[in-house]
Amino acid sequence: MVNCNRWGIPPRSQKTKICSNLSVASWNVCTLLDLAETPERPHRRTALVALELAKYNIDIAALNETRLHGEDSLTEVGASYTFFWKGVPEGSRRIHGVGFAVKSQLLQRIPESPVGIKERLMTWCI
Repeated sequence: MVNCNRWGIPPRSQKTKICSNLSVASWNVCTLLDLAETPERPHRRTALVALELAKYNIDIAALNETRLHGEDSLTEVGASYTFFWKGVPEGSRRIHGVGFAVKSQLLQRIPESPVGIKERLMTWCI
């Protein structure tokens, strides 16, 4: 892959190569906690978030206020997004929490996984 400037334009000597733009967003999801399935809320919240991200063609989204315990990941197969999150330890009150949602097809091109520092901070070297 050729190095592009911040507008996705390659250097003049390498204009024949194609650069692809990455669509990045942030979203305060308020919660990713799943309540029992009801007729009013039939899908997991991660599935609903994944469908919205796909609708706007977002490659990577930084999520906050996830309110999930621990540190883990989950793949939503239908919408092809993988979620990573960091929250407070089990047994604590479910507040805060951060995470990333990324198109699953991009994961093979990114060598590292996100690292949760605290329930309010997560880093990812892309």
